[in-house]
Amino acid sequence: MNKLKQALVLAGAFLAFAGVGYVSSDTVHADTPRVDMVDVSNHNGQMTAPEFVYMRNNYGMKAVATKISEGTTFHDYTAPGNIAAAKAAGVYINGYHFLSSTTVAGAIAEADYAVRMARADGLPVGAVLAVDIENSYQLSMGSRMQPVATAFENRVRAYGYRSTTYTGGYSASVSPAGEKAWLAQYPYVPTSAMKHYNTEHAWQWTSNQRFASSYGRFDASILYDNFFTAGTDKDVVVPNVTPSKPVVNKDTSAIKKFKNAGNRFTAYKSFRVDKIAYANGMWQAINYDLAGGKDANWTANGIPLAMLDNVTRGNYAATRVGDQVKFMRGYNYGTIDQYDNNSNGAGIVEGRYGNVWYNANSLLAK
Repeated sequence: MNKLKQALVLAGAFLAFAGVGYVSSDTVHADTPRVDMVDVSNHNGQMTAPEFVYMRNNYGMKAVATKISEGTTFHDYTAPGNIAAAKAAGVYINGYHFLSSTTVAGAIAEADYAVRMARADGLPVGAVLAVDIENSYQLSMGSRMQPVATAFENRVRAYGYRSTTYTGGYSASVSPAGEKAWLAQYPYVPTSAMKHYNTEHAWQWTSNQRFASSYGRFDASILYDNFFTAGTDKDVVVPNVTPSKPVVNKDTSAIKKFKNAGNRFTAYKSFRVDKIAYANGMWQAINYDLAGGKDANWTANGIPLAMLDNVTRGNYAATRVGDQVKFMRGYNYGTIDQYDNNSNGAGIVEGRYGNVWYNANSLLAK
């Protein structure tokens, strides 16, 4: 789902995976399908209970699905906090795993890893742990992916979780035959009269849902049965009688300056490489100031070396800790995509590399 959103941000137009088009903020209006479930990941930042309460009270949200893992090495660092926040908010919590494999053996290995992470994160037994299939090389396999999806689902079921397949509506053939799925398709103008894929568990109808309580954009789905609400009535979680006021934190001074500048930034100055590692399939660097401290996370704060020019030794020698680097042209200016006041963070979608979080004060100084 995160990669689907990145593609939308980059393309801003037609999305083959979802089968229709990008839902712009101009086309989303009050007469939209229900927001029964929201799915989140590190691309949304760490969620809080008040944010989920606001979604529940004002939009009727009943369930949350949080990304747990990907492949056999990636663990979403926001999952434990998101699970705890959903529990505290009184909504149903589920998880999903982004599948990398195309073989039964690989799917079983990934399922074992997903369950191990889900247990550690606090995902309740009996919750849904869905398999997310959206890589182009998987979708091109069509129905040949069904045994792979089935292997993942059966494996997590053996541990006490329930499972289904998430994929695009026009690639539904990867989902096990005869089984209900969770399908995505984004109309240009979604309306409440639309009931796409109403024979399935759920339809994810947008990746552009906004809430006054939270920054950024969210995936939203309408539920057609009680699968994602722990086998109970999907309407059992009801809004409070009096809708709560939006929970909006005050902007930090740095974030306020960026907003006053139309969310634009420039970063032409060089900075020191404090750490280097091969993480998430690429070589990355961390600068403690830009990351906001020495407790930086590679997934959230790692800057791909492919985005950087080495000032110390040039681009034809290996970058080392202690080198001075700077952002390459094309990455040294642009717009900020989301903010997090709690951490004074500024999130920038760095093209195909995804979202990177920077300390707003340090970014402002660059």
